[in-house]
Amino acid sequence: MFAPKSALDACRSFFIHEGINIDVLRFSSTIAAFFDFYGEERADGCALEDDADMLLFEWGTFDWGDGEHFELSLARQLIFGPGDENIWQLKLTYAFQPTALFRNLGAENSWCTSPDSLDGFRELVEQSEAYQVAADAAAIGIVSIGFYRAG
Repeated sequence: MFAPKSALDACRSFFIHEGINIDVLRFSSTIAAFFDFYGEERADGCALEDDADMLLFEWGTFDWGDGEHFELSLARQLIFGPGDENIWQLKLTYAFQPTALFRNLGAENSWCTSPDSLDGFRELVEQSEAYQVAADAAAIGIVSIGFYRAG
């Protein structure tokens, strides 16, 4: 169990324990470890029955002020108190130049609401066209992991 505000450190420690090089973050192994982190490690005070600890898979072409890019991400959303200021996301993001292939994928998202549904969610992610296209292009993508206020 980890304190929600230390989610990034807890995830990095989990990755290291699993043999993931946190300086490289290779696509398929890092995403698999991110799933495992959700499946095995609980955030203290973030009740599953209250949807306070969920996974979000999302993709699309966005411009967050630094130019347009295609983004595929897994985010672990943690809610550790009342109010929007207590909604945070531990987010693993792969970003790519927005080629026509990426633009054709559109923008979508899917949620996993509990570790009990993780196997089906993992299958949905890994079989999605967005995941397949990003996996093929991962060597030219930029990867980041961070902990951000989402509310």
